[in-house]
Amino acid sequence: MRVARWVEPERFDVTEIADPVPAAGQAVVEVATCGICGSDLHSFHGGLGTKPGQILGHEFSGHVVAAPGVDGLAEGDRVTVRPLTPCGRCDRCLDGDVHLCEAGHALNVGYGSPGAFAERVLVPRAIVGQTIFKLPASVPDGAGALVEPLAVSLRAARLARPGPGDVAVVFGLGVIGLGAVHWLKAMGTSAVVAADLSALRRRQAAELGADVVVDPAAESIVDAVASLTGRGAYGLGARADAVLECSGSPRAFADAIKVARGGARLVIAALYADKVELRPDRLVEKELEVRGSFAYRGEFRPVIAELERGALDAERLISHTFALDRIQDAFAVQADASRSIKVTVTPNGRSGA
Repeated sequence: MRVARWVEPERFDVTEIADPVPAAGQAVVEVATCGICGSDLHSFHGGLGTKPGQILGHEFSGHVVAAPGVDGLAEGDRVTVRPLTPCGRCDRCLDGDVHLCEAGHALNVGYGSPGAFAERVLVPRAIVGQTIFKLPASVPDGAGALVEPLAVSLRAARLARPGPGDVAVVFGLGVIGLGAVHWLKAMGTSAVVAADLSALRRRQAAELGADVVVDPAAESIVDAVASLTGRGAYGLGARADAVLECSGSPRAFADAIKVARGGARLVIAALYADKVELRPDRLVEKELEVRGSFAYRGEFRPVIAELERGALDAERLISHTFALDRIQDAFAVQADASRSIKVTVTPNGRSGA
């Protein structure tokens, strides 16, 4: 089968290797669509969490070609996969926090286990409803590949605990930030302010229900939020109830603290390539509740249900599609937020770019 191996920063090698052979309890999926994640970009450019020869790719859909000994799974089933593979034995897994598993990293699809920038991919522990999920006929392959990042955004939105009357702010409008806009509105948030440098992504946020969209290069996000909430204590900042930082920008991190009211929930769902300056006294003064949000806990099922009932058209978030031979081009486009939202690769299909 054909795969794209990460060789060194900013270079893939598209080559042929043997097809994976599943053992009992494993599955092989023929990949229909695989999205490029922000963490993939960090790996591509700087080697984050990877090493030469690794096959990246963990946001994907496809159909089962083999699943020996896997209850409830048959050849031909259309699926999406939870790429984080819990060990099931560590303290975190036993507590139900399988996304924080302390021992399963070597089996994570795309990081440790070979990923889905390949014609076929092995699912190391295939358990229906836990690590592998069937897709309804009404959910197309592209949308199926976006279940994973949309689950990330649902987890972040849940941790923000929005409610009626609340004003929420989302920094960064990749698929995770855009997904957060959708979930916040679906949860009844009164007003959502969405900020990103990309006009393309701001337009998409508005279509998803954002009440105010802000270009941080052209106007102050703090002033934009304050126009809705009023100024914060001592006439400074603003009074947002829930803030989600999904951009990975140090400037956005600083503004996220400024727009939050006293006692607000600040959820950080981004990875940062640069150091962030922080004065902890700002957190103390506002008594902010600051949470990191990593991946997902039990969010795959509700995301699939949302897609099935048509409440969210995830395919509209896919701006470009490339064949595997053009994976270098795909990563270049994904890295340009002014041109792209979500870029996908079709290892067994043709480019649509």
